[in-house]
Amino acid sequence: MLLYLLFSRRINQLFRNQPPAAAQTDFILLIPAHNEEVLLPALLSSIHRLSYPADRFRTVVVADNCTDRTAQLARQAGAECLERHTAYPSDKSQALHYAAEQLGLVAPFSAAVVCVLDADCQLDPHFLTELDRQFAQPGAAPVLQASRRVGNAFESDVTVLDAAAEAMRQQVMSGTRRLLNLEAFICGLGCCMREELFAQLMALPVSSLAEDKEWKAYFAKHQVPVMYCPAASLSYQTVGDGAAFRKQRRRWISGHLASARAHGLPTLWQALRRGNLSQLDFAFDLLQPPRSVLLLATVLFGVMAWASDAWSLVGAWLWAALAVALLSYGALGLRLIGAAPRHFWAMLSGARLVVGVAKSVALVLTGHKEKEWKATR
Repeated sequence: MLLYLLFSRRINQLFRNQPPAAAQTDFILLIPAHNEEVLLPALLSSIHRLSYPADRFRTVVVADNCTDRTAQLARQAGAECLERHTAYPSDKSQALHYAAEQLGLVAPFSAAVVCVLDADCQLDPHFLTELDRQFAQPGAAPVLQASRRVGNAFESDVTVLDAAAEAMRQQVMSGTRRLLNLEAFICGLGCCMREELFAQLMALPVSSLAEDKEWKAYFAKHQVPVMYCPAASLSYQTVGDGAAFRKQRRRWISGHLASARAHGLPTLWQALRRGNLSQLDFAFDLLQPPRSVLLLATVLFGVMAWASDAWSLVGAWLWAALAVALLSYGALGLRLIGAAPRHFWAMLSGARLVVGVAKSVALVLTGHKEKEWKATR
């Protein structure tokens, strides 16, 4: 956060669009969807508004076990649509594997770039133009992560806080890393890669609720660079109430912990043997506890230290300083999304979300997992 405050002007410039240039890259916009008739039309409309030659990209919707009008609406909007029906529950990862098989992306493959999108997002008109600008550069990274923001930021206290957290991840963390020319993490939504790499991922026998972690583990192991593309922007819809937020986070936590168990320590040891900073960076990301757990632990230890110095190795003043830093972190996120003064009161309701996420972590660790792929709304 300190680096962002020092170099915020230079970092914010990375998110600005540059003058357009001649298109050089072909894209496949791949949209796995499960019962997304409510939000899918907005995404397809935003695709029609892209300032990129229509003959240089194709839009493919995977209607996975849908019982609504997702497939019908996709075809009405002019998108290609692959329908998949199984007798067992499915997930996003399986839908992507199905698309790769049906489109013949496993082998042989062309030089196109595959962009993985969720049905609840909308693309900035310059989305493909900015991706093309980076992919067309000599020696460009074969994998780019687009920038993301919450589209319904001011719908409720939950969306306000989620939008602030996303702004911190994108502008402060990812933007600072891009300024320092460090590799990026993958968020799933908005991850774009050369078709050859997508084919390699789809050839792996992997089905996960955290496909982005699995992909990053593969790229880190094989030393495939992943970079951030700040100016390629999209927005997405986040859940607006506490109950839905907790269910969503439980599903994400399930996938994250599964990836941490599978790749955390092996990646760490391999990174230390190789001296591979990218792997080391990813290993630390996998092995660190969720921020909500760290925040809750900070509060609990701070209260114990305040009550009695015998309960803490450090003084209560340090815990108080950490609490102030965490509040400043949240306040900066709210400023980045342009929150009005009244929205800062949402931080008071953040305690319930923090406790809810910590509870979800405990439930996942004891075997209670959210495995079902559900529509956004």
